[in-house]
Amino acid sequence: MPLIAGLAFSGLTTDSPISIVLLSTSDPSFVQVSSSTLGEDLSATAKSLFPSKPVSIRLALPSFLDRPTRKPILQAFKKAELEFPELAEVIQLAHISITTKDHTPRNEILFHFSPTFAICRLVSTFVEEGIRESTPLKQTTVTFDALSPDINAIIAQFVESAQATLAADEKHGTKIERIIVVNPNITSTEATLSTWNQHQQSPIKLVTIGFPSVALEAAKTALNFYESDRRLVIPHIPVIYRIGIVNADGFVYAFIPRHLVVPQSHSATFTTSKDDQTQATVSVVIGESPRGEENLRVGQLVLRDLPKKAKGGLAIRVTVDVNDVADVSVTAEDVESGLSEKTIIRNFLGERHWDELLEALETYELNEEADVGNVNGGLPE
Repeated sequence: MPLIAGLAFSGLTTDSPISIVLLSTSDPSFVQVSSSTLGEDLSATAKSLFPSKPVSIRLALPSFLDRPTRKPILQAFKKAELEFPELAEVIQLAHISITTKDHTPRNEILFHFSPTFAICRLVSTFVEEGIRESTPLKQTTVTFDALSPDINAIIAQFVESAQATLAADEKHGTKIERIIVVNPNITSTEATLSTWNQHQQSPIKLVTIGFPSVALEAAKTALNFYESDRRLVIPHIPVIYRIGIVNADGFVYAFIPRHLVVPQSHSATFTTSKDDQTQATVSVVIGESPRGEENLRVGQLVLRDLPKKAKGGLAIRVTVDVNDVADVSVTAEDVESGLSEKTIIRNFLGERHWDELLEALETYELNEEADVGNVNGGLPE
């Protein structure tokens, strides 16, 4: 039974709680909820969370994470040989889970509390025909120095600053409709409630949400995307970035140029780059730089046990196939002996490598298509 996984991370320090929800792609009644804690090795933790490998994973993470901070999380899932996860914010999913009815613009405050920090966000939300639009007006991240921070004081302080923000610019109105806290253990004293409401004509509504509910929303959205992808049949889609392999000289030979419509299949013949070379490595990259190291490597195969011959004495035919569901298969074959190896890269053109791709592409200025290399180029060992 193919599974969809939603995970909510309360924090990113060792022993921080993780909520896990598994849904089924074939059984709408199947819902499995569990919990774990973050170990020192995130890869080992990720591998231990699931009874079988999910076909899709969505992570709910703290909203302050930038791409360099997310990178080790994504690499840990790749190392655990799991599906490359989609990412979302804890407070965003919490907000989505309880925003079900259409309404005119209203001001709301969202809080994500973890053992070591609090994220506080003021938003103006508008929902029409099920489409939700939230405009961020103010955000603060508070790091805890004490083991038991005064959570109510943090909430009251941010509410007061949020009210001041609204009062200074009345474009979105001055009233705060609701406070949403991702932490089921929040309690409020009369004094705190009084502080929250002192500038309001009507009380502010307080809603608390547990991390399992956030994980459930993550799983639901992952399932929706998964089912949409399966229903969506696109006979011809364009390649956003060039697909190529790296020659022995470190430059890229382009198999599938940028903007070419797939499905496509292209082949080229290469030679060995050294005397007595017994293996040839085919590194598959995407990107626009002519230099292999400045692109994103997404796959690799090694053709071994080649007969020893002088440099250039072997002809190795490499074929790259991209099908209509964005899977890429790469085959390398010794033309004389028929010895071959093949690798398949799933969902090559989807979102699974997006963070890494952006990082690779930002290391140099994007150029127009540059096809450096030729069919007489050599393959590295």
